[in-house]
Amino acid sequence: MAIGRLSVGIGKKGKASPHAQYIAREGKYAKPSNHEEKLENTGHGNMPKWAEHNPNYFWQMADEHERENGSTYREHVIALPRELDENERNQLIQDWIAQEIGEKHAYQYAIHNPPALDGGEQPHAHIMFSERTIDDVERDPNQYFKRYNSKNPEKGGAKKANTPKKSVERKEELKAMRDRWEKTCNAHLERAGCSERISMKSLKEQGIDREPINLTMAQLKQPEVKEAYRELLAAKNDDFMAELGVWMEFYDDNLEDEIKHQLAQAEAQRIAEIEAHALSEAFHQELVDIDKYINPAQQNEVEENIEDSLDNRQKVALEAMRKIIDERFKDYPVQRQARHDALNEKIPDMVAGKYELTPPTITVQPTVEVKTRDKVSQDKGIDL
Repeated sequence: MAIGRLSVGIGKKGKASPHAQYIAREGKYAKPSNHEEKLENTGHGNMPKWAEHNPNYFWQMADEHERENGSTYREHVIALPRELDENERNQLIQDWIAQEIGEKHAYQYAIHNPPALDGGEQPHAHIMFSERTIDDVERDPNQYFKRYNSKNPEKGGAKKANTPKKSVERKEELKAMRDRWEKTCNAHLERAGCSERISMKSLKEQGIDREPINLTMAQLKQPEVKEAYRELLAAKNDDFMAELGVWMEFYDDNLEDEIKHQLAQAEAQRIAEIEAHALSEAFHQELVDIDKYINPAQQNEVEENIEDSLDNRQKVALEAMRKIIDERFKDYPVQRQARHDALNEKIPDMVAGKYELTPPTITVQPTVEVKTRDKVSQDKGIDL
């Protein structure tokens, strides 16, 4: 699943050039071509003329000329979605750089993709940029990193965009940035046709009642921690697949058409009976009744035979699901039973209205159009 993570760091004097080599996998940080970690993309921009073709020279000069105890760069470290391919991830980062950095700061970036503990990809981006803002003054390396001269800009260095701010202000700025990343990343996921989305909200804001898991790299390298983490991921994945395995089947166009067809037949038969009695008012009332959830007074009956509490539309959909599962997994008894079990566990939620399944607008006869809600539970985002 797509993970939302964005952190902002600061580099001190003497750290810029080595860090730029690290993210670009240059010098002592170079990796062999067959290394398990992949350097997907790297690039730079907005460099002064004297560093256009050698961005590391810019960082070397920053390390040499910035004041003592000064910062030489800021960095965004961002987790990227596995669901996007290499080119789509690079385009996402290019758009983020254009939005957040634009033409204001010299920058360098790289996208790394090492293997994750669960065996999948772990793509992430490093974007480091100078706090020195770009203006119309051409400066050599000696002048570029000097103190800014507001009265005579051509005599001083490039202005630094690091105005002192209170911690509360910086916290709000970071929160706003994380919100922008969520919107930008999710827009790219939607554009790529992916159903996954990231959330940059805290667990509490998402309504998740647990403490966050924070492990250091030293802890993650311990064999017992690695194994426990893999087991946790496997358990989460099993739970997730058991819950969504059946529902995900509906994203297949053929399955979608098959279910729509069966639902349309059920609607046609029901409407024909209503029209036979010429009860137009009763017809409209029936449409309303179809969308009602189960009455609490019927609870005893539900406990005896819960499926009888489903309305006609849900019963048809439920039967269609079972037939599809039998057909699609006829040669895989274990998977077939697992999906049937997961489906049966959802019946009480369907009765309670949490997973109500209704067809889209269906025209049964030339003169009669049945309009119903065109979506199933928003909890799972399954569109039919």
